[in-house]
Amino acid sequence: MSKTKAKQLTPRDKAILTDLARCRVLSFAQIRNVYWPGSKDRTCQERLEKLRKAGYIREAAIQAERPGRWMKIYCLDVRGKKFVFTHPGKSDEILHQVRTNEIYYRLTEKERSTWKIGDVIEVERGIHKGGGGIETPDASFVSDEGNEVYVEADVGCYTSKQIREKANSFTGKKVVWICPEGRKGFLLKHGARGKFFTYSVTGSATGGMSA
Repeated sequence: MSKTKAKQLTPRDKAILTDLARCRVLSFAQIRNVYWPGSKDRTCQERLEKLRKAGYIREAAIQAERPGRWMKIYCLDVRGKKFVFTHPGKSDEILHQVRTNEIYYRLTEKERSTWKIGDVIEVERGIHKGGGGIETPDASFVSDEGNEVYVEADVGCYTSKQIREKANSFTGKKVVWICPEGRKGFLLKHGARGKFFTYSVTGSATGGMSA
């Protein structure tokens, strides 16, 4: 078995860490069946061992239902918890997420409980398993009326092509677009539809959402 630590997280690694964050603990069989279906146990074990040595996950054995049978399980280790819960990303990614989150505290408590950031949505949709090219929003939530609402933030960097692609992929969905003051017209011109929330680049957010 390779002794090399995981030097860089793959999309599958990130998906596993996310699953562990949500589920608290998973068995070796559960992880293998989802992420290495049809492969030998060793293939899965070698990658999990690298994640363990790198400090992302912890491994343990618990007694299974039948006496004398043991089950190998995994949970997040210190580095894994840091990645899932507090890893902010690069500076431009941090800004983008901060602006996306302008909407979060304007939701009701019930709506906040359904809030999902883009990374989580991608994992749930299986994009880490080869679904490239699928547009996902920066976040989503379920409104008090029971409708799924997409949240998409433009910090002034989206091109007209990017806006059209996103707008087309969101057809049929309720969308809240977030943008700097003065940017709404550009978004509308290139197909953005829904509600708009604008903020000042020199101060705090400007207020409520407009159609």
